[in-house]
Amino acid sequence: MVISVDFNGSQREVTRTRKIEIQLKKGKRVNDVLSHVKDLYPELSLPEDTYLVTVNNQVTGKEQILKANDRVSLIPHIGGG
Repeated sequence: MVISVDFNGSQREVTRTRKIEIQLKKGKRVNDVLSHVKDLYPELSLPEDTYLVTVNNQVTGKEQILKANDRVSLIPHIGGG
């Protein structure tokens, strides 16, 4: 199955792209996608407390099982004060 991954903010600078598609076996989870992204882009820093994960625009956990054509987005936290 194919999953798309959207990059946002400074992630785009590191990956030099807005989106990639990943071929995964059925039954894989968000964690598997994150591991694959880290393998593809070792220079991409993804500390857990710096971003949210969405699947098809819904905030989700990293244990979420994915389906074909799901869209995973890594949304950086926005801070200020």
